[in-house]
Amino acid sequence: MSRCLAIFVAIAGWGLSSCSSLPDNWFAEKAFEAKDGSYFPDFLLQFFPRSDSFQKRFPTISQARRGIRLIQVKPLVTEKNRQNESNLSWSRNGQYLSYETSNDRHRSIYIRELTGRFHQNLTVQRKRQRSFLDGIIASRIQSYNSGLTWSPTEQQYAFMSNGGVGEYNIYVGSVENSPEVVAQSPSKDGYATWGPFQDEIAFVSSRSGNGDIYLLQLKDQNVQRISDSPNTELFPEWLPKGKGIVYTSGPSSSHQIVVRRRDQKGWGRTQMLTQWPNDNLRPKVSPSGEWVAFYGSQNSHWNIYVLPLGGETSHETSMNRYVIAEDVVVDLNTGPAWSPDSSKIFFVKRDPSRFNPIYAYDLRVGKAYHINTKTKMNRDMMMSSLGVLSFRAQVGAWDRVYVALTNLGHQIQGRRRLASIRSRSKHIVHSHRISHERVNL
Repeated sequence: MSRCLAIFVAIAGWGLSSCSSLPDNWFAEKAFEAKDGSYFPDFLLQFFPRSDSFQKRFPTISQARRGIRLIQVKPLVTEKNRQNESNLSWSRNGQYLSYETSNDRHRSIYIRELTGRFHQNLTVQRKRQRSFLDGIIASRIQSYNSGLTWSPTEQQYAFMSNGGVGEYNIYVGSVENSPEVVAQSPSKDGYATWGPFQDEIAFVSSRSGNGDIYLLQLKDQNVQRISDSPNTELFPEWLPKGKGIVYTSGPSSSHQIVVRRRDQKGWGRTQMLTQWPNDNLRPKVSPSGEWVAFYGSQNSHWNIYVLPLGGETSHETSMNRYVIAEDVVVDLNTGPAWSPDSSKIFFVKRDPSRFNPIYAYDLRVGKAYHINTKTKMNRDMMMSSLGVLSFRAQVGAWDRVYVALTNLGHQIQGRRRLASIRSRSKHIVHSHRISHERVNL
């Protein structure tokens, strides 16, 4: 039996309107280790009934990891509501999925465990004094909450909220505790991303007058400016082990991909990874830390490029070598979606006649495969560490969150596959040919 705890917690004059549902016998999922014939933790077996058939069909891990297998596709929730769902984010262990909903008053964040054993609603509002006008005059307070990112500890998160009054700050909370504002400033803060270490969050702030990248140390609330150019910097992405941050820098129509590395001595100089007149947006670092995928404009459409993080600056004459997909749908919420072993990138092909289908590009062979989810107008893709592809698709007039179980989780593909890709990384094939080969259910 679950209990619903409605809480309104005052935090420095602010409040959190939240409803969390937690079963009496609920417990956090432990790290899962696959073995022959057993590839998914209990909560995935429960949510995806076809997962058991997959385990029986492929009794050894070596069989289960071959190719791309689309096991089952389902909507995250079956309840009907008149709100769009978007901007998805997986916790590091693949147990929790957050998404956003919007209506005429609020943009809220929901956190769910797939089976529904746990769910939480995050809507930060300004705490008001009651008055005789309550119930007579309708409240017009707009609460905007967005961009949730998960910590390495699995259960903590950070997100941006205007608190219902227009002051955009970063909040930190967990599945067990209510969020608190951190590094409060009258300037607008957003695009928080939790570093590999528990006490560091990179974020974008206008406190310098432009959009710049800052680093927050949670222990002492110390804030350090990381970017120092006169341009606008956006979309910070951590390198593994906290060894640097990748971000975009430039004017509104010509952002470039930049990396600033860090060692034991501190932060080094910035390096331009791209330098050409086109616009580049939403870099996503591969889990292996060797590559960065991003959207680049070309004429009237957008492509996906993949560059080595250890390489030199790429100019206009060399950029075409790094195209892996042409004319794609740009998702600034999530960016290109990496598989856990860094071998594949998921994207949406801009093709309205086919309702914007999903593709997976295999970096080892230079080939894109159509992932036949049988959904329409797909967007906002992200893959969990356990190989669950999440995305939003149009159902009637509304966007709904869908989840698709695959065989691409780290528990199936393992470290051996990642090591082989690393050893052949200089041979990764860059091509933008679209295959008609389908991956079906």
